[in-house]
Amino acid sequence: MASAIPSDFFTVGTFGTLLGSVTVTTFVTNGLFKAFGWKAKWLGLVVSLLVMLAGLFLCDKITDPKADVVGFFNSFLVYISAAGITEGAAGDHRGGADGKTPFFRSWFR
Repeated sequence: MASAIPSDFFTVGTFGTLLGSVTVTTFVTNGLFKAFGWKAKWLGLVVSLLVMLAGLFLCDKITDPKADVVGFFNSFLVYISAAGITEGAAGDHRGGADGKTPFFRSWFR
């Protein structure tokens, strides 16, 4: 009987989807914010652009100008989606009051 669970959590196919890109952007940005205290507002945008570049590279479309333009604008969709997920997960917790940096903290406060 074959396993219903895939052998890889992230593949090239899932990395290139909106959900995959948003997940990677959310956790990488929040992880770097938690570890180094870098401003998540700008870091999230940079990470989303890098995720789009990686997706284009993995799909062998990095040299396609049309795919590059679409990928550039999709990176903003990924950024806003990741920021929204983080905002929802953070709730009213702004962090810093207890001396601890939360993993999910609003990128815009």
